[in-house]
Amino acid sequence: MRIPKSLSYSSMSLWYKDQDEFYIRYLADHAAPRLPQEPPAAVGSAFDAYVKAQLNWHLYGRAMSPQFEFSAIFESQVEPQNRDFALTAGKHVFKAYKLCGAYHDLLRQLQQSVEPPRFEFKVDGLIEGVPFTGKPDCRFVLDLGHGRIPCIFDWKVRGYCSKYGASPSKGYAVCLDGFVGKASRSQGKEHAMYKAMDFRGLTINSGYMEFCNDEYADQLCLYGWLLGERIGDENTVLGVEELCAKPGSPPTLRYARHRGRVKADYQQKLAERVKTCWQAITSGHIFSSLSREDSDARCKVLEQMATALMSNGTALDDWFNDVTRPKFFH
Repeated sequence: MRIPKSLSYSSMSLWYKDQDEFYIRYLADHAAPRLPQEPPAAVGSAFDAYVKAQLNWHLYGRAMSPQFEFSAIFESQVEPQNRDFALTAGKHVFKAYKLCGAYHDLLRQLQQSVEPPRFEFKVDGLIEGVPFTGKPDCRFVLDLGHGRIPCIFDWKVRGYCSKYGASPSKGYAVCLDGFVGKASRSQGKEHAMYKAMDFRGLTINSGYMEFCNDEYADQLCLYGWLLGERIGDENTVLGVEELCAKPGSPPTLRYARHRGRVKADYQQKLAERVKTCWQAITSGHIFSSLSREDSDARCKVLEQMATALMSNGTALDDWFNDVTRPKFFH
């Protein structure tokens, strides 16, 4: 069994959702190949590239780093099989983001940062002694005259390739239409769970982010700790720029703005989850709900499955693995 060098938000999330898949992906001696990037993820990554390239140009002009050129971000994040589709779809999402005014609202806020805003950067560190790695979308710091406000933001695209689409997460400060035509019922409105409060001169939700979307809270909170914020400190503002699609040709999009903090006791529980995950991995007793003997037996079965999932490079094998892999465990 291999021991990963570190955890990440995505790997830890997988641990709590599907330990079998975690094992064959991260722990098996012969790790199964990564599943190919799916189209919805490719759209989000392409949109990400449009946003970060444009923001860097507006903030830094010709002094911007070459790593934030659109082509550099796009090719590093979007797998080749998805690029033709994602190039067009990502641009469509970005146009909606600009049309509703959200892009320029965020740009004005970034221009107020007392430290140079940072985008798409890797950060490694220890969280309660556990090696952890993360890649925040955006980090900046405001000081509006009432104290320092560390801000960690992320962009999300939801429902783009779904036949049902997606609704904005609870607790948004405002929802804006990213299309021209008859306005949606949520246009210009705030969610019922949103209660505005002044935090050091910045307007945010008085309710905590974990009550609105715990996945957003977990991911951005972990990034904050890696960037030096203290576990339990409620002074970091987390922001999510959420684009939600409704089916169509092309889909129509709504933007939802989320701004909030994470409650101290929730942060403590999240830190405990990090330690619990790492303890199981490093102890070798992977499946803690089983006896050590039964856990070891389960690991042996998963080792065999991981080996079976290794293709010899043929298209038929790749297709078979993609189709059958989820069925091994459910």
